[in-house]
Amino acid sequence: MMESRIRRRLSQRLAEVKGDIEDGLRYGIPHVVGEIVEGESEVYLTVVVFERSRHSWVLREDGTVLFMHPAEDANPHRLFFDVWRLLDGRKGEKKDFGPGVRMKGILKNALQREGFEVLWMTVRPVGNVEYVEVWATKGKKRYNLLFQKIASGDYVLMEMEKV
Repeated sequence: MMESRIRRRLSQRLAEVKGDIEDGLRYGIPHVVGEIVEGESEVYLTVVVFERSRHSWVLREDGTVLFMHPAEDANPHRLFFDVWRLLDGRKGEKKDFGPGVRMKGILKNALQREGFEVLWMTVRPVGNVEYVEVWATKGKKRYNLLFQKIASGDYVLMEMEKV
């Protein structure tokens, strides 16, 4: 019963901060920062914006859960499922390769470690930001991947599309 109350409160709070997320999308990458007090079944949320970085973590301590997660979609229903998966411990699994994943080192080698065969790569500078477009296969599936270069040897997957 307590879990359903927390889920309901989380859904309500995400709907309340939808405007803040939409505003944040104009300036960078909004993140939902939250605290869940399990004994009270209460959820507190706020939105912070990072210019280029993404952070996703959960801390559990003495009946309190603290978390932060990127909110790149202002739709509160989609965001609820992303946050709930994070809180449920499923976000950090290896099989969750998708937007927001950070890759370090030589990008081609990092993708090969994830099971991709790189077919083609190109760098696209856009203003002060560099994007790397990759065509790759994994198994019998083909993908278009778009990475943002954060620093030398540090990339974040922005888009992943099956072709």
